[in-house]
Amino acid sequence: MTMQIRFVGPLGKVTGSCTWMRDETRGWSFLVDCGMQQGEPTADQWNAGDEWPFDPKTIRFVILTHAHVDHCGLIPELYKRGFEGTVYCTEETKELAELLLGDAAKQQDTSFELKDVERIHFHTPGGTTKFGDYHPVADDLFIRFFRSGHILGSVSATILWGDPKSEQTSIVFSGDIGPGREDQEVAPFSRHLMHPAPADFAVVESTYGDRARPPEETDPVNRRSRLAEAMDRAMKTGGTLAIPAFSTARTQDVLFDIHFVVASNPERYAGMDFILASPLAEKINEITVKALSKVGPQGNRGKVRPLWLGKQVFRDLGLDKDDPDHFDHAHNLCKQALCAAPATPIPNEPPGNAISAQWRSLFRVDKKGANDVELAQAGPRVAVMSSGMCDAGPAIRWLPDLLKSADNEVALTGYCAPGSIGNKLQELAPVPNSERRKLRDNLSWKQPGGPSLPRRDIKASISTLSGYSAHADQAELVDWVVHEFPQGSGSRQTMASKKVFIQHGHNRARKGLSEAIQKKATAHGLWIETGMPEEPSGWITLDPAR
Repeated sequence: MTMQIRFVGPLGKVTGSCTWMRDETRGWSFLVDCGMQQGEPTADQWNAGDEWPFDPKTIRFVILTHAHVDHCGLIPELYKRGFEGTVYCTEETKELAELLLGDAAKQQDTSFELKDVERIHFHTPGGTTKFGDYHPVADDLFIRFFRSGHILGSVSATILWGDPKSEQTSIVFSGDIGPGREDQEVAPFSRHLMHPAPADFAVVESTYGDRARPPEETDPVNRRSRLAEAMDRAMKTGGTLAIPAFSTARTQDVLFDIHFVVASNPERYAGMDFILASPLAEKINEITVKALSKVGPQGNRGKVRPLWLGKQVFRDLGLDKDDPDHFDHAHNLCKQALCAAPATPIPNEPPGNAISAQWRSLFRVDKKGANDVELAQAGPRVAVMSSGMCDAGPAIRWLPDLLKSADNEVALTGYCAPGSIGNKLQELAPVPNSERRKLRDNLSWKQPGGPSLPRRDIKASISTLSGYSAHADQAELVDWVVHEFPQGSGSRQTMASKKVFIQHGHNRARKGLSEAIQKKATAHGLWIETGMPEEPSGWITLDPAR
């Protein structure tokens, strides 16, 4: 058997993940991810589907690493163009992708329709999310999933081919890798990543391949301190702290942190109003609550562990992760943070620390959308809203009015692409109101009939709540490739592979990651070959003997 790989994207880019694999002898032709490009110079051509190097009718199946649209966003277009196969992914990725793709289908600049989304045949191997199991997808062709710590449902995927009784060849795709390690988790909910078994080849993302994230960005204490400072400013001015956030993962993390801050000092925030204005996040909250309740045996030691709920929740709340009653209580508090009623009554003397004891559900849901009465209401409040880049959804209703008052603050929580409303607000952050008065252009939303606001009238403070990134930095990416396991009084090193392809990043990031991998490998007496395929890559034969 001769397996080949072609890197369709992204090479020298960050969005639009899609890798094509084939074995012409066996009639295998499949994709790993098929995502939209976002903000790339070639986005219009790629997203239209007219320049794809493959014919969707000939693709047998897709392996989907996670539900972000830069990884799954063009799967409906595949079906529209004749693909009839299966999309293999975790249960949680299926549920999130159905929501996100359904939402994307409603946008005016999307080429596919809701009916194309409804045609997708998602399938979770084994019927339920399991990590490390071998799942056949064709004769002598198998896949394995390992949690990647990026967002709910995200995995690294290993593909193996050949007779299991003799010699198999394998390649592991990192997918997007999350920050933090076991017992050093960063995000409020995300459980630490799992290191896949070594493979003959590896494909690793490099979004932050040349960046070292400063300690203050990876420390939850510092992140919540910055959030508390922003909430304190709203308490002082009596205004609104508006937090635009991505509906997937980011909103859930922000909601948990706000509950944590308030439970740490309830008297301080008495009288503050809390509003969630994100219909999509409401649905994702429901999926998250269900996923966080899941447990199962992991590994061959018979231990039962949560699939997605991280140990950091137990540490933060002073709970014992191995106590079933404490697990139930932790899950109840997560439900409260995500606007859901507890599964069981909260005891009068709950287990855990003082934060656990003072935890209360805070948010009311903005069902009808902000109106003039809602916006004019006095008193300090926090409004968490979609979209993260401020271009769509409730942000269009809320921000034009909120931006006019110096009592208010807009706190952005993540990357805002060039040209987005969020990016334009970031440009105004260091500009004082006295200087903004000299501006003569408008802040205009692109949607038909969208609002327009003279930039000179923007008086609200603009800030950034850092520390919510779901991407690993350079050291964490290198650790995925060359991982140190504690062993007795020392440690041993294991490699994801001796041959590593670097994709999913700008060329500077790819080069920086390649150099960092080589440096660590050399320090440990290991040999790793790193490759940075150019676009288009052409076919590369996956022969371990070469």
